Amino acid sequence: MGSIYPPSQDLKPIAAIFPHVDLDVIASIVRHDLPGAELYKLDSRRILESTWNIVEMSMDESTVSLRAAPFAIETYPTLDSLLVPLNTYFSVLCVEGLSHGQSALLPCHFFRYSSHLVKIAAQYDWKAVLSYHLASFSRRCKEMRKGDYSGWGRVDMDLMEEFLVPNQKKRSYGTVFTTSSACQSWELIYA
Repeated sequence: MGSIYPPSQDLKPIAAIFPHVDLDVIASIVRHDLPGAELYKLDSRRILESTWNIVEMSMDESTVSLRAAPFAIETYPTLDSLLVPLNTYFSVLCVEGLSHGQSALLPCHFFRYSSHLVKIAAQYDWKAVLSYHLASFSRRCKEMRKGDYSGWGRVDMDLMEEFLVPNQKKRSYGTVFTTSSACQSWELIYA
């Protein structure tokens, strides 16, 4: 794919398509510097909840204080709590990228990654899948800053080895995939 970077300056047309997403967040997406742990900002179901979880107000004392942001596993306790905002993230990237000359195959990379997450969530403990995703997300952002979006269509074998293989779910009949079968299971994950 050719490099189409930096992104356009006028993000209002994108903001009109995604009215529940702040313009600053859209700008972070197209600059590829939105941290993976902040995808919740794209989930219209959780925007108010996330704000109120971080800001504490005391009406009696007229004080406002900020709490530490929640851990990723608290913010994304399930696959759908991650996939819903991730799909909005991918949609923003598609609108921006396709309108500025990226390949028509761009959405295919995103679809492949989403499918990959669904498959690995069925095979590995969710906390490990989330850790894998956050590491992979960070890697993809670095690549996208160079204009390369194709990484979303690849499996990060080193990250799978680090985060997923040690955390395989037990099968319903009590067996666990072994490390020796890891290559075979990786082929199944992305087949």
